[in-house]
Amino acid sequence: MIIIESFIDFPFTSFSLKKWITLCLKSKGFVLDKISINVISKDAMLDINKLYLNHDTHTDVITFDYSCPPKISGEIFISQFMLQNNSKIFNQTIENEILRLISHGLLHLLGYMDKTELDKQNMTNLEDLFISMFHVKQFSDV
Repeated sequence: MIIIESFIDFPFTSFSLKKWITLCLKSKGFVLDKISINVISKDAMLDINKLYLNHDTHTDVITFDYSCPPKISGEIFISQFMLQNNSKIFNQTIENEILRLISHGLLHLLGYMDKTELDKQNMTNLEDLFISMFHVKQFSDV
């Protein structure tokens, strides 16, 4: 089950997003249990970052992992402000940036970390792979 809570409209259907997430997880040998994707305000994201991570900074994505492998379960929180900001900074479409942030959250749910530069590069490569899987155009509405 995938639950999407957002006050912005996604540039693709929830059906295509759900199929893509399932495909990403399956490609890594995992199955979907329950994932919530929440696009929230800048202030709400800062509150979560302070409360749960003890960070007083803005961030683009925070993931809470409740998985019991091979079943993946968790919550992905995406900052609407950082989503739009990143898309401008990195000259990306909103669609690609949403996919990148969801991919990043999925990778954390799969156990990947981004503490070192090597870890960050590995995650970026996997994000690119996941994004390319969405853009294969295998879904009729993408």
